[in-house]
Order: sequence, then C-alpha cells, then structure tokens
Amino acid sequence: MQQGRLDMYNRLLPTAHKGWLYLEEIFNRVFSPRFNPLYYLGAISFFFLWLVLVSGIYLLFYYRINVDEAYKSLEYITNEQWYLGGIMRSIHRYSSDGLMLAMLLHLVKEFLNDRYHNWRWVAWVTGVVLIVTFWAAGVTGYWMVWDQRAQVIASTTTKFADFLPIFGEPLQRAFLSNGAVSNLLFIGVIFIHLSIPTLLLAAAWLHVLRISRPVINPPAALNWAIGILLFIMCLAAPAASKMPADLSVAKASFGIDWFYLPIYPLMYALPVWYSWSIIVGGIALITILPWLPRFKRLPKAEVILENCNGCELCFKDCPYEAVFMKKRSDGRPYEFEAVVAEEKCASCGFCIGSCDFHAIDLPDRTEKDINEEISNLLKLPASEPKILAVICNYGVNVKGLINPDTRALKDMPHVRVLHLPCIAMLQSSMMEYAFKAGAGGIFISGCEVNDCHYREGNKWLEQRLLNNRPPVLKKKEVDPQKIRAAWMSAIHRDRFLDELKGFSNELKAKKVEKKMILHQFIKERLTVPGIIILALAAVVTLYISNTPYTFFGEKDSLLIFSFKHSGKPSKVQKALSEEQLAKLPKHMRSSAEVVLKRFPVYAEIYVDNKKVLARSFKPAGLWENGSSFAFEKVVTEPMVHKITIKMSESNNTDKFDYVYEDTVDFKPGMAVAFDFDEKENRFFIAR
Repeated sequence: MQQGRLDMYNRLLPTAHKGWLYLEEIFNRVFSPRFNPLYYLGAISFFFLWLVLVSGIYLLFYYRINVDEAYKSLEYITNEQWYLGGIMRSIHRYSSDGLMLAMLLHLVKEFLNDRYHNWRWVAWVTGVVLIVTFWAAGVTGYWMVWDQRAQVIASTTTKFADFLPIFGEPLQRAFLSNGAVSNLLFIGVIFIHLSIPTLLLAAAWLHVLRISRPVINPPAALNWAIGILLFIMCLAAPAASKMPADLSVAKASFGIDWFYLPIYPLMYALPVWYSWSIIVGGIALITILPWLPRFKRLPKAEVILENCNGCELCFKDCPYEAVFMKKRSDGRPYEFEAVVAEEKCASCGFCIGSCDFHAIDLPDRTEKDINEEISNLLKLPASEPKILAVICNYGVNVKGLINPDTRALKDMPHVRVLHLPCIAMLQSSMMEYAFKAGAGGIFISGCEVNDCHYREGNKWLEQRLLNNRPPVLKKKEVDPQKIRAAWMSAIHRDRFLDELKGFSNELKAKKVEKKMILHQFIKERLTVPGIIILALAAVVTLYISNTPYTFFGEKDSLLIFSFKHSGKPSKVQKALSEEQLAKLPKHMRSSAEVVLKRFPVYAEIYVDNKKVLARSFKPAGLWENGSSFAFEKVVTEPMVHKITIKMSESNNTDKFDYVYEDTVDFKPGMAVAFDFDEKENRFFIAR
C-alpha cells in the first residue's frame, strides 16, 4: 500500500526530507505559497531555458568558427559591443547557471518527496537526460571560447574520451601544440553545441508528456524579479574570457564554474578509468532510481461503464492524462465513455472524487469500501461531537497519534481518522454520507498549497468545497460551516492538532469563527524580504560559477610526450602466388605481404639521466596491426634539463631503434611537447 511505501521512504531519508520541508516553510513565510520559488523550480527552469536560447541565437551571429578568430570574436562583442553583445553574453552565461541550479534543485526536491517511482519514471528519466544534455551544452559552450579555461576543458575531455576504444588516433594529439589544433575540431564542437537545443526541446516535451496542465511559467512577479536580478548581475559582473588559449602554457589557475565543471578537477587528477566509473556509475544509479527498490504497482482505476454518462469530469481532473474519452462502445445514449490508460494511472483517486455518478473506482478501495469505513469509524460512541478527520497519505504526519484499534486520535477520542491516497479522492457524496452516519464535523487535511503530491489534489478539492468545480456540495445535505480544510506538510503536526482542537471547540460551542478553507501566509505581491533572498541566491550563484581553482601551478613545468608510430610486424601473411591470386575475386587480389600483427612500441624517457617513463604502447586495431599511439605527461622542475628519449619498434627494452637527446629549458608554468616525425624518423619539439 502507499502508506507502507511512505513509511519505508520516511525511514530512509527522514532528516533530509524534513530539512527540505522546513526550508519550504521558511520560504512560505517570506514569499507565501503563491510566490514560493521552490514550488516553481520546473517552471523557472523553462524561463531560464528561453533566455539561454534567445541569447545564444544572438551570439551565434557574431561567433567565428575558427581557431584564430573564435576568441577575438567573443572579445569584440564583450568589449566593443558591451551595451548589447556583452549583456547578451552575460545573460547566456548566467541563465545557463540558473537553469542548471533550478534543474538540480528540482531533482533533489522530487527525490526527497518520493516523486519519482512507478508512473513518474518517464519524468524522472527525462529529467536526468535534460540535466546531462544541458551539462554537455555548457561544457561545449565553454570550449568554444577557446581561452585558458577552454584549453583545460579540451585537453581533459579528450583524455576522458580516449579511454573509449572507438577513436583511431587519440584525440589528445589534436591538442599537442598550437599548430596541431584544427578548425575541423571546432566545427565538430559547435555542431554538438547547436544540436543539443533540439535534444533539449525533445526531452522537455517528453518530460511533461504525461502531465496534464504542466506549469511552465512561474508567476509574473517571480519572472520580473529573476529577470531584473539577472540583468543587474550582467552589469555588475559581466561574463568575460580568460587569457587566450596557448598550449605551450601549462599553468592553469582560474575561476571554475561548479555548475558545469565540477567533474573536471576529478578527471584532471585521477586515472581515467576511475573518473569513468564515478561519472557513468553515478549517472546510471540516479537514472535507475525509480526501480530501486522496485515497489509493487497499485491497482489502477476501473471504469464502471453502466454508470458512465461521458461527462468528462474525470478526464478533466486527472493530473497525469491517465483518463481519456472515446466513442461509446455499449450502445447507450451517450456520446463518449471514459477509459483508463493503466500505464499512466497513479492510483491517486482524483477520478473517484470528480465523478458524481459512481462510474469509476479503485479496485482495492472502492467508494463503497470507503463509505463502510466511514460508517464503522463513526458508529463508536463519543462524549463530544464526532469529527471525521480526512488526511492525505502524503500530508501531515500523524504516525503515533492514532489508536490502532479505534482509529481515533489518542488525545481526542471523538476524532476518527480516515486516510486517503490523495485528498482529491474525497467525493462530495462521501461527506454527505459521513454526516448522515453521525459526524458532527469533517476536518480535511491535505498537502501544502502548490505542493500536492499528485499536483492538483488540494486545488480541486478546495474548488469543489467552494462550489466552483463539480461535483459540488449539496447544501441541503451538508452544512458548510461544519467542514474545515487546511493544507499542511508532514512537519505541521502541531498546527494540525491546534487547528483540529479549535474546530472541535467551535462545534461544541456551536459558533463558527473561521472560514471553511484555512490558508497561511497569504500575500498578494512579492515582498521585499523575498526579493532579498533571491538577490542572495544570485550572489551565491555568481560565486559558485567563478570560484578560483588551480589545475596546474606556476611553480612546475610540464613535459608532454607523444607519438604516432608503427611497430615492426610480428606476424605476416606472405604474398600469394599467381595461382592463389587467380582463385580470388579481382578486387581482393594483392601480391603484397599483409601485416597481421605488430609489436608494441616501447619507449623510455630520462630527465637528467633519471628514468621518468618506461612503457609499452600496444598497436591499435582489433587485430593489433595498426599504429601505436602515445600521449603522456610528466611534471618537471623548472630549469634546464637534459632530455633523453629512447624508442624500440619491437618492444625491446635493451635495444632501441631511435634515440633523442637534447638540453631543454623548462620555464615555470610552461609545457614542452615532444612528438615523432614519421617522415624523418626523429623526435622533435612541437610548436
């Protein structure tokens, strides 16, 4: 049952869950539920996404896809056209940070609130895809600037990618020296960067595909506040490039954007396989969370066709588009009939609460079952007016307060508790039945405003109680003054008891002092304290997106060793005779010998006669008959060093085919790259 799943969840993450609810409570006091940004994280993400797309289109008109011009083109719009291009660049940068922050908080919130299992798996998985995809967009965006930060991103990313055995030549060799960087590589990067928005829009569409009436726009006041603060950030701390990329410079110390680049210090410092394990394993674990542990799916709603008149109320109220209408199939004089899409059904009970004709039910808890439960709860004697407390499974936590034998509150025995999957399952006829069964009043407790576990439960029930949405209360059968509804989260136990005691006292005194619907922290506009909190969030975001970090200090130097060279053949297929060639198709006839396998290439490096590297490099190819590749980095002390490189084409550790010796001045914070010239068969310093 849902309560059992909730109990398990509360045992696993009680502290984090309560901490988040207390944070929401603080924000509710400052912003009110109407403007609480924690209730609009998905919509705020969409707001930032539109800003990113619009500003990105503008920047594209000025960007030059060229190694030599990319940096200059961005410097031009940043400095020469600061009043528009510079602001657009800053909007693009800070909106991207805001988008990533909003998406991550949205992910955390849904996880802590247990809103990712069963029917929600599509939204969860596409949400993870959105985060990973936009992360890739952010990384390629930083790469396109081609400054010092982009240089580190490029070299680290290619090192990470080279772990996969799908590239013939290591991608790292494309960044061996300034002369090695190709415009073709930039074209590939910008192609990825521009293709990602298409994937983002597709994933965003899938993300809300199973949601009725998705909220993709925050309240206008929030939009204005966030937009104005973003503009102030752009003026106060405009986005700027670092020093131009220079592959002869190893020193790398700059502000790092922890929203997009948190894994780069890890990838830079740790072995590649370790980074792959952490990153891929972490993403995979987060992605499969909806199935860990695998909960038993609850029975889905079923339509009682003989009672259905095709009124469409269940179709309109369903929060996940699990109910749809189709042409009548039983010949009855109605145009449509309701049908439940089981794979989308949340078993929330919305449809039961919306149907005034008893035409839809949950198999494990029918409307008849609930009425019998109400009757049993209220038939027990009480000295005070009996109150039926109807509580949402995901609302206020009353665990430990209820007598398991009578389902009455321990300190208030005249209050009997009825739990429902969602408060929207409470049908008007159920309330009418409760009063007929002896209830002196009904106290309803659902989720906090704008934070219903099933999205719209408290909203729909409130409208029904106020006669603004069918099915409405029949005033001849029900006295509205004997109904009280309050919206609370799991941490509001004390408030729940206080409101319930107050309602009980009003019933005893036969004097109603409060409204039917209880709301807290009502505000008609965004408050100054709320704007201050948003401003503080902007300042923190600004710092996190540009926190100083050192990848490689200026007190050391770097020796880079690389080559592409083929080892000697270790297994050769001899040339075929003329008779053998005649038996083959014409396109397969070749009189040359075929190399089936090659020796690894063995290399040693000495710095001042001290061996710092000794390694064999396997040939590429499935059959190990291709060239061998190397790309190694060795940290050295800044000074003049005698460098000796020895290489054997037959993996011989004693006899070498090529020997290179030179005296090289390693300057602080600089890199010296050694490559092998295949034509001249010698090592040289790459420039």
